[in-house]
Amino acid sequence: MLPLALTAPRRSPVVLAAIRRSTRAVLRTPALLVAPVAQSLFFLLVYAGQLDAVGSAYLGGTSFIAFLLPLILLTGVATGAGAAGTLVLADITSGYLDRLRLAHGTTTPFLVGPVVAALLAVVLQMVVTVAGAAAIGYRPASWSGVAGMLLLMLALGLGVALLSTALAIRSGSASTTNLVTLAVFGLSFFTGVFAPVDELVGWMRVIATVNPLTYIVDTARQLGAGTPLTAAPIGVAALAALAVAGTAACVLALHHARKNR
Repeated sequence: MLPLALTAPRRSPVVLAAIRRSTRAVLRTPALLVAPVAQSLFFLLVYAGQLDAVGSAYLGGTSFIAFLLPLILLTGVATGAGAAGTLVLADITSGYLDRLRLAHGTTTPFLVGPVVAALLAVVLQMVVTVAGAAAIGYRPASWSGVAGMLLLMLALGLGVALLSTALAIRSGSASTTNLVTLAVFGLSFFTGVFAPVDELVGWMRVIATVNPLTYIVDTARQLGAGTPLTAAPIGVAALAALAVAGTAACVLALHHARKNR
C-alpha cells in the first residue's frame, strides 16, 4: 500500500506540467489556434451575409444567424479539438513520448495535457465565434442557454480530441490522425444546415434523420433559443457514446503501443 500512497500525489503535478507544456505549444503554433477561429468566422460571415434575409423568411421568427451558429461552432470545435492528436503525434515522432514513458513508467499524464490544452483552445475559439456572431446581429433568447450550448459543444470536442489522440498513438501518421476532424466536418453538412430537417426532402432528409450530429446541432439550437429540448436525449446519448468510444480507443491504442514499441 505504501508505494501507491507515495506515487498517487505525484501524478497531479505531472499532469499540470503536461497541460502547461501543451498549452504553450498551442499558443506558439498559430495554425492550431488561429485557423479554427478564422474558419468559423469565415463561414459565419459568408453564410449569414448571403443567406440571412432568405433564411429568416422561412424560420418562423428565428434569425438565420441563431439557426446557423450551432453548426458553425460544431465545425470549428471539430477542427480545434483535433489539435490534441497533432500535439501527441509530434511527441511520438520526436521520440519525446517514449522517453517520458521510460522515465515515468506511464504516458497517460502526458496525453491528458494535449487533450486539455486543445479543449482550452476550443473554449477560446467558441467565445470569439459567439462574439463575432453578436457583432453581426446575433441576439440569443438567454445567455445561460448560450452557455449550455457551449458546454454541449465542449463535450463534442472532448470526444474528437480523444479519438484523434488514439489515432495518433495507433498510426503515427498525420493523415490518419486528421480523419476524425474530417469525418465530423463532413458529416456536419448532412444535418439541417440551412433549414430544419423536417423541411428537407428525399435522400438528404433520410441521411440527416439518422445522422447523430443532427441531434447535437438541434439540441444546441434549442438551448440557444430557449425552446423545449426535444433533441437532447439522442444528442446527449451521441456525445456520451463518442466520449466512451474515444476513451476506449485511447486505452486500446496505448495497449498496442506498449506491446509493439
